[in-house]
Amino acid sequence: MKILFLAHRTPFPPNKGEKIRAYHILAQLVKRHSVSMAYWVDSPDDIEHVNVLRKLCQGAVVPIYLNSSGSMLRAMRNLFQGRSFSEGYFYSTKFQSSVDRLIKNEQYDLVYAFSSVMGQFVMGFHDIPTIVDFVDVDSDKWGQLANFKRFPLSSLYLLEQTRLSRYEEMLSRWARCNLFVSQTEADLFKKLGGGGSIAVLPNGVDSDLRRLPQRVMNSRNIAETRPVVRLLFVGTMNYYPNMDAVLYFVRDVLPLIQKKYPQAMFEIVGRFPPYSVRKLDGVGGVRVLGEVVDVRSYLVRADVSVAPMRIARGVQNKVLEAMAVGVPVVATSEAVKGIQLIKGDEVLIGDAPQDFAAQVIRVLSDNALYEQIVSKARSRVVESYSWKAIGVQLSDIILDYGKNVSREMAQSRSG
Repeated sequence: MKILFLAHRTPFPPNKGEKIRAYHILAQLVKRHSVSMAYWVDSPDDIEHVNVLRKLCQGAVVPIYLNSSGSMLRAMRNLFQGRSFSEGYFYSTKFQSSVDRLIKNEQYDLVYAFSSVMGQFVMGFHDIPTIVDFVDVDSDKWGQLANFKRFPLSSLYLLEQTRLSRYEEMLSRWARCNLFVSQTEADLFKKLGGGGSIAVLPNGVDSDLRRLPQRVMNSRNIAETRPVVRLLFVGTMNYYPNMDAVLYFVRDVLPLIQKKYPQAMFEIVGRFPPYSVRKLDGVGGVRVLGEVVDVRSYLVRADVSVAPMRIARGVQNKVLEAMAVGVPVVATSEAVKGIQLIKGDEVLIGDAPQDFAAQVIRVLSDNALYEQIVSKARSRVVESYSWKAIGVQLSDIILDYGKNVSREMAQSRSG
């Protein structure tokens, strides 16, 4: 099957949530289909990766530079015209022309639009069957953000929630299939008015790396053998939910843990930390490491991975990656609600600061619990969240929703 893949970010390198999913889905598609792609390049550093993507895909690969100033102007114009900021930010006539040209020249059987904002380039312009990978309910995220902002930003975010939700609903009823990263997201979308055919395609993780046992097995209390207890957070730090999570953890949770374990150190790994995060470095057992060459090298030496998210959508890759490597995770309910797991058995949950701190202390203080969490969490990832297994699910979805595509397209071309 000939597929056109549209993406709102460069899907390489797979070093952050949306890029991880986009890259691995693309990698699964090219195993079975002839894939072309058009995508936005929003960083000058990403243009160098075009050769990697051209080697990966059999078809054309068209990178288009996203000018942030022009995108902001289009987004503001969209707001004044009664549409969503997001649609305007990611739309341009140049990108539209590239999509039109590819479709005219290549006659694709299917379009895979990664992110709802990419659906606008085919909806209303082309009749090719399209799968839209919403990933999560983006409009609802704006509503969550509004709860953490003051006027007038709170009002603007609520307006974006309303308008983007209207666009998402319209797109979902047009698309051949709408994908979401979890059943939780799919159910929320239906509840908010989304329609059409809806399916779930989870995020995955590479489970090849597993750290060697690092703990003293004859000790019930793990932390007592450690001169330093490493607590780790991984995430792109100019993303507000991640920034909010680490600031909340440092302010409200870490001091409670350090009352029990004063040697506890909190390491923050992730690129683009803002000043509010950078200024924490070196204070109260906090290390702000920024972007690192290999995140996994920090994961394998961590004692506990924390995901204190107060705002979250979809599946948090940081949680799956820690589970895969063999690091116990303590998280809020928000951080794991998109992952099928047994709370308290595979991941420990704490929503209030005292509860979160208590769960970190608990897992550090009980080696048997530590080993149980590690073992069961890794088994969950290997069984349910490997990219190989997800590739099979994706293939089944394409077969289910595209089994008549070739026949339809052949009929339309002959007609």
